[in-house]
Amino acid sequence: MTPGKIDNPVEASFEAWQPDSPNSGERLSNLALTIGGIKFVPAKLWQILKDQWDRGARFQRIDYLFEGIRLGFQSVQSDIGEVAEQVNAVNAKLEGERFREAVSVACEEAAGAASKKKIEQMATVIVGYVGPTPSAWAPPDEDVASMIRDIAQLGDRDIQVLGILATVHASAVSHMPNLQSPDAFSRETPKLKTTIAESGIHPDDFLSTCERLRGFGFGAEVLRNNSHMGPEDFCYRPTRRGLRYWTTSKASLKLRGNKVASRFRRGTLCRSRRRRLARLWRRRWWACLVSALHGA
Repeated sequence: MTPGKIDNPVEASFEAWQPDSPNSGERLSNLALTIGGIKFVPAKLWQILKDQWDRGARFQRIDYLFEGIRLGFQSVQSDIGEVAEQVNAVNAKLEGERFREAVSVACEEAAGAASKKKIEQMATVIVGYVGPTPSAWAPPDEDVASMIRDIAQLGDRDIQVLGILATVHASAVSHMPNLQSPDAFSRETPKLKTTIAESGIHPDDFLSTCERLRGFGFGAEVLRNNSHMGPEDFCYRPTRRGLRYWTTSKASLKLRGNKVASRFRRGTLCRSRRRRLARLWRRRWWACLVSALHGA
């Protein structure tokens, strides 16, 4: 032990933790230190690490991703029915390189995801890409894998702020879908200020989050118009990419509301039931999905 460290209760707690000990699990479970009323338990850190990176847990999260994709594809199948042209269009996407790359990246990100909500959003992006009716904000050559990586990096505050921008500027977006009229957005500055105040977010924190969204390409600063904005005002709007993500975020709520998905999330969908559901899904998209994973 480094001299002097024992005087520090936190350092002493960590020094007492010997993860290589054959009885480390028992020692960790019993190791706790109260510091000014705060119970400091290094074992909790180990449990967080284990939950996040345990091999079984990682595969469970990937399994959850596949369940989300399966449920989404059921909806796609219902939408297209037997229309040959749409079936062929969906199959062409499933066999494409972009789909394979997107699934590979989604599996990678899902394995280390901290929340199932993120995994649901990834599944929704993939299903939305494959579906016969793509998002109005998605370019024809959309880089789905890049979108999935960005989703994995965004936090709840990022999504909240993006939602505020999308809601405040909904009218401007509907009237100016090319998003190239800054005046249409700057006029909403008073409404944006009011919404920020109502949200409880400090204006500077809101500004910094907008800059973060800007870095991901989800937001853009609106050109200043002194007729609509005071010296201290700022105004941001969602980009087409931001609107694509926002619509995806809202669409993932449908997955969370699905009874099967809800049971799966709570762990009440037994293993045999999940296996039976998987066997029912033997259409071409599952075969393409597995092929994409093996070919990645």
